[in-house]
Amino acid sequence: MTTIIVLNVTLLVISAILFVISFLIPDKKPDESGIDQELAKQEVHEMVEHEKELLKEPLKAMAEEYADEAFTNASMNLDEAVGEKIDQISERSQEVLTQIRKEEEDAVSLHQAVKQERESLDQTVHAAGKAAQSMKESVEKVQNMRPIEISVGENNLKIAPMATSKPEEAEDAKKPEAKES
Repeated sequence: MTTIIVLNVTLLVISAILFVISFLIPDKKPDESGIDQELAKQEVHEMVEHEKELLKEPLKAMAEEYADEAFTNASMNLDEAVGEKIDQISERSQEVLTQIRKEEEDAVSLHQAVKQERESLDQTVHAAGKAAQSMKESVEKVQNMRPIEISVGENNLKIAPMATSKPEEAEDAKKPEAKES
């Protein structure tokens, strides 16, 4: 808007100068009028310089005003753009934080599931170890039992002694039976 004002004032001043000059410049007739053309040119030049000096300050003030207004508008536009960008960054950071929290919750639940599975596996391994130990003891008991042969007439009869908890007891249990035969 101030550009239009500056342009109007400038055109008005130029037109006033040209209007004044039009009266001072004589027609190109012979020197009968008695007007010295060099003097007229000099006077016109001085008037133009005088008008130029008079217009210099108002034009300078208008230019500064226009520059200030342009700077203010640019600052407002920049502030608005920065505000929008900050809002966009804030929204994006909230989305990222939400995603991070979700992934963190997923990782924690996965960790808990793995921990429970490990505990279950440890219990299963412990139970399997007990079962293996029990089977080992049972196999040892069966291996410690040896059948005893008893001869009755023509027939041989094999009798297995009862399993004992200790191998020494099994040996002791075999000896008395052998003496009785």
